[in-house]
Amino acid sequence: MADAGDDTKKDADENTEENGLEETRRSLEDFVTEHYNQQMDEGKMDATDEICDERTANFFSRALAESRRMNAEVQKSNKKSEKLHTELGTERYAEWQAEHASEVLLPHEVELIKVSQCH
Repeated sequence: MADAGDDTKKDADENTEENGLEETRRSLEDFVTEHYNQQMDEGKMDATDEICDERTANFFSRALAESRRMNAEVQKSNKKSEKLHTELGTERYAEWQAEHASEVLLPHEVELIKVSQCH
C-alpha cells in the first residue's frame, strides 16, 4: 500500500512534467510566431505568396498539435526507460541497452550514442 508521501511525490513529479510540457509548448509557439511575424515585417512574404491568415493559422495549429503529440511520446518513452532502469538496476540496464542497440543500430550510430552519453 502506498503512503501519502509516495502520492505527494508522484503528484509533484506529474506537476513538474506538466509544467515542462507547457513551457516547451509556449516557447515553441512563441518561436514560430516571432519568426513568422519577422518574415512578414521584412517583406519575405507578400500577397503574391498566396498565404492567407486562415491557411497560416491552420498550418500553425497542425504543426503545434503534432509537436505536442511528439513531446508527449518522448515523455512516455522517458517514463518507460526510467521504470526499466529502476527495475533492472544501472549495470543491467546499460547491458540491456547496449545489446538492444547492437541489434537495431548501425555501428556508427552506436558510437554516436556513446559519445552523446559522455557529455
